[in-house]
Amino acid sequence: MVEPTLLNKAIEALLKHHKENDNSNSLLGNELPVHVQFTLDRIPEATSSKPTRVEIPHPLHKVLNEGESEEGLEEVEVCLIVKDEAKERVKEIIEKFPEYMSTIKKVLTLTSLRKKFSQYKDRRELLKRYDIFLADDRILPMLGKALGKNFFQEKKQPVPIKLTRQEALPYAVKKCLRSTFLWISPGTCVSVKAGNTAMPLEHLVKNVEAILENGVRHIPRKWSNVAAINIKTSQSVALPVYNKTKEELMEIEKMAKVNTSEGSDKMKRDREEDDVEVDSVVTETKKKKRKKELAAKSPLVKALKKQNKAKNEADDSATRSQESKKERSSSMEKNDPKTPKSNKKKKAKVTEHEDKVDKPKSAKKKKTSGEESVSKDFVRSKKNLRVQRKATSSVWETKASDTISM
Repeated sequence: MVEPTLLNKAIEALLKHHKENDNSNSLLGNELPVHVQFTLDRIPEATSSKPTRVEIPHPLHKVLNEGESEEGLEEVEVCLIVKDEAKERVKEIIEKFPEYMSTIKKVLTLTSLRKKFSQYKDRRELLKRYDIFLADDRILPMLGKALGKNFFQEKKQPVPIKLTRQEALPYAVKKCLRSTFLWISPGTCVSVKAGNTAMPLEHLVKNVEAILENGVRHIPRKWSNVAAINIKTSQSVALPVYNKTKEELMEIEKMAKVNTSEGSDKMKRDREEDDVEVDSVVTETKKKKRKKELAAKSPLVKALKKQNKAKNEADDSATRSQESKKERSSSMEKNDPKTPKSNKKKKAKVTEHEDKVDKPKSAKKKKTSGEESVSKDFVRSKKNLRVQRKATSSVWETKASDTISM
């Protein structure tokens, strides 16, 4: 993606600028770190303070038993933070493998970190005393509060290593010393250290190329999210080596006086491939949205939604009417607690009359068999009384007629 000749010229100009402006006469020199700076199109959604290891061919620190020249390499002191019960075992491993573990100058437990370095000034001294901090990955979530914000501002937060297999600890320390680290911060800028101004030009170029190859894969959306790449030190301007827009990239090539027709064709092809990948992701998301919309528009789904809505509304109205009736009855009772008996009787009569009016004709009570038999006997007794009366009246009439004739 980045033209090698353009990258070589940018790093060469950076080293030349540093030598011209370096006025220090000290034996140690005034070497500055060289950073690769990525500018992103979008802010990453998932950010993490956990450092990501990026492998580079030429280490930034001195590692024993390495066949490389020590020109420009930094002597490093490492602090290892472990669990309380693992301290003795780690010290034994350091004594057993001095060629890999000699850089570890301090083994610190979590409890001693909390007790001895609880004050702000003690944490500042610890931060300045050591160059790299390693920590057991099992206690890494508990170190943020114990270390404080200065470790994260200086980008010296502990690098996690696995101590479950303690035999592999020397190789894990060696890998960390031979690598650089990348942090995904909540912003559009990602910076990775590639070396320092004392390193040879060839080493710096190879390290930057390795960062571009191995580091971009850890950035969200990879090359499609990278807008620009710059090379800089802490006291220099940012020299651009890549830009996503074609016009700005051509201007950079003209300023550097580099003929990059073949490289630009390759970059164009790579850019087109990235665009195709992005387009495929977009089309997939559009298809999923379209399926959801079609499912929502289907008549069956609409009918079910209407049915559920009507049912819920009916249930709500029924519950509301019951609650309103209860509230009315309770309010009436509260407002008229001492109603006279006459009023109560009238109310009872009114309610009985309403019940009678409301009841249909079919709701009249039917007479039982016992009631029918009683009514028939009553009618018969009435008839018998009538017959007896007639008989007695006829007898009296005959007697009266006999007395008159005599």
